[in-house]
Amino acid sequence: MRRLAVLLYGEHVAWLEQATTGRRALRYLPDVAPATPLSLALPFRTTPFTQAATDPFIEGLLPEREGVREAIARQFGVSPRNPFALLEHVGLECAGAAQFAAEHEIEAVLRGVGALEPIDDAAIGERLRELRSRPDDSWMADRERWSLAGAQAKFALRWEDGWHTATGAEPTTHIVKPGVDGFRHQALNEHLCLATARTIGLRAARSEYAEFDGEPAIVVERYDRPRVEGSVVRLHQEDLCQATSTPPRRKYESDGGPSARTIVATLRSGGAPEDSVHRFLEGLVFNHLIGAPDAHAKNYSILLAPGVVELAPLYDVASALPYDRRKGDGLGTAAMAVGGVREFGRVEERHWVALAGECRIEPEWLLGTVRRLAASTPAALADAVAIGRGITGVGELAPRLLERVAHLCATTTALLGGRA
Repeated sequence: MRRLAVLLYGEHVAWLEQATTGRRALRYLPDVAPATPLSLALPFRTTPFTQAATDPFIEGLLPEREGVREAIARQFGVSPRNPFALLEHVGLECAGAAQFAAEHEIEAVLRGVGALEPIDDAAIGERLRELRSRPDDSWMADRERWSLAGAQAKFALRWEDGWHTATGAEPTTHIVKPGVDGFRHQALNEHLCLATARTIGLRAARSEYAEFDGEPAIVVERYDRPRVEGSVVRLHQEDLCQATSTPPRRKYESDGGPSARTIVATLRSGGAPEDSVHRFLEGLVFNHLIGAPDAHAKNYSILLAPGVVELAPLYDVASALPYDRRKGDGLGTAAMAVGGVREFGRVEERHWVALAGECRIEPEWLLGTVRRLAASTPAALADAVAIGRGITGVGELAPRLLERVAHLCATTTALLGGRA
């Protein structure tokens, strides 16, 4: 039997175990009832959780790209298909506050032993160039032990009066992404969409668009790494695949993943306030209005802290409208349906009303939200573009993005009919 200590908010709360047969289990320490669970799908109990229950959570902490997992596995001499073995090497800094440490590391990790090493623009630029040219290679540099989930190439850094790499148990503060390969100016697209969301009153991750040694990237501030009295602390979170015990490979509703109705039910059953339900639905509306096809369950998260269960800020929000569509590419459909309809520009009033019924929300509120956000989004996007007017790529991206978002917002409003 091999095991990793699961640390949460500075406390050893559980063991992640792997038997010689390869079967995994999560076992909470019986005498330590954590102030918050590791996951809504893994509440505190004295009996262990089986592999079927455990794997969706731990798989959700790791990169999804097969090539990246293989590169990490080669680096440490383990199997890319064994999430336990991968977390054994990269589990000290994951999304949220959970850390996974070998038994001999527990004390050092709880003390936060690690190091920050300065990194200049040239070195960051070189990392970005490597990600662009080889997105399936390992995203980590030597001695880094962080893990970033998802399919998009990225790496994590720490800002302390300059950029630093973080080793050991030191937390990172920002995620740097060159953009999705194959889509020009995608990183800029995401930055503009996040700025637009904040302008119209939605809670969204803060970002900036920067160039490092000539290499452009979106730099996203980690909302799960707030500063408290000058120190960076870990705030626990999990995505909605983890919270619903859904494997990452099923993150899209069309693949059997969580629907909007499922997410709303999960928020309510987990004890989140109704404000979180409203904010999730606002995010869903916004993603439909900007034609964002990748707003699946892994791109919505829940914050978990003592006495707190609430929807996290929006992140990974980007429009597909500037890009020319090809048959079967999925760019014209949403990850989550509205009243059974996923195609952008085809959602009618009755579909929004159906969604309201599924989510036990007043239809007048949802229809009013659609109208309000459709009216404010084009101008807010134009403001974001105006602020970034001097950025390389804006002149190429902005005309298509502005025109097509405005058209989709107008079409969505027209399909609402005469109800308020």
